[in-house]
Amino acid sequence: MTAFWKTLCVSTVAVSLVGCGGDESTSNNAVPTNYHNVTANLQGTVFDAITGQRVTADNLKVVLVQGGKYRTAGKNKNYVGDYYIDNIPASTAGNYEFRIEATADGYQPVVSTYTPYVDINSLQDKKVWDLGNFYLFPVGMTAPDYTFDVMYDGEPVVGATVLMNPQTNSNTLNTDTDARFTPSLGYQGSLTATTDAAGQVTFAGSSLVLGGYYAVTVLPVAHEGVQLGRYSSTTLTVGTAAIQQSITMNEIVPGSANGLYVVSASNTDSNEFTSGGALVLELSRPVTLVEEAQIGASLTNANNATLDNGTTGSDVTVTVSTDGLTVTLTPNFSVPPVAFNGSNSADADNGLEVNYLNAFVRLADDSDSASVFNLFSLIATTGATVDNSVLVTPYF
Repeated sequence: MTAFWKTLCVSTVAVSLVGCGGDESTSNNAVPTNYHNVTANLQGTVFDAITGQRVTADNLKVVLVQGGKYRTAGKNKNYVGDYYIDNIPASTAGNYEFRIEATADGYQPVVSTYTPYVDINSLQDKKVWDLGNFYLFPVGMTAPDYTFDVMYDGEPVVGATVLMNPQTNSNTLNTDTDARFTPSLGYQGSLTATTDAAGQVTFAGSSLVLGGYYAVTVLPVAHEGVQLGRYSSTTLTVGTAAIQQSITMNEIVPGSANGLYVVSASNTDSNEFTSGGALVLELSRPVTLVEEAQIGASLTNANNATLDNGTTGSDVTVTVSTDGLTVTLTPNFSVPPVAFNGSNSADADNGLEVNYLNAFVRLADDSDSASVFNLFSLIATTGATVDNSVLVTPYF
């Protein structure tokens, strides 16, 4: 399932660095170096993830997919489980990525990625040596159940949405850091569940991937009138031991904002575009606008679209709902945006964004009217500040 590994490089000889042309050069009779022609040798051992013993299956196979080549690793008869692949293209930028997999009778396969990286400060003879060990789980073995107790102030939080999302960025074998070969996207799915009356949620082991990397997230939720913010865990690795973990949620009470925060924002998904460019913010407490005429906007990636800049404040229209809880900002275009229709790339606005500026409010309550707050410095239920940008036209 997974494989631990480490980079092995021979100590550096005195070499003069090569320019962009990649020509070979030497200094003090050092080894010629051309960073456009460096290769890697990958070697390692395939282990049983439960017993720690070498996998001895006769049909053990490690395959590297290198473009159109499917390269089967060589094996050592005297040291069962060992494999090696030589002359793999490498890069100083780490931009070569290859699929690699290990299979054997009686074991669950591992499919992962391998990125051979060249550290030019530790390079000799144009060769990088990497070590990557696989750990395979026997067929039929599944992960145990994973249980989480979601709590706030010692009480269970009921109805909270809990996510277990695979961390696909951990599937890459990085030669400069300790990492593992892990199942690739397609072996892991995103999981969602809701806490019960005891504030508990359980993910069945049959739906988890042994050795897979996951991050646990609890979405913002209101608990007995208290707004709780998003919880995000560090990455966890699914092993063979059952887990029951307590998650403590935190209330969103920005001390400097007197309990004022953003409950929801229409631009939470930065990849979703709003053709009119409007931004709608729902707040936790009623507000009034401050210096409304100073609220402005600017455009990013504008090809044809322009804002109405006739007078101060004419580029944006701002409205506040009757209850003071919703603020809507809408750009005023003198030349409207043009979206891509498949044949107007010269005229269309590619990924046009409107960026709002100088949006300040006061709490509507008389007792708090002295404080002024920047809308885009307020904390949202995600735990972060609100983005001041809205995507108006999609990228093409």
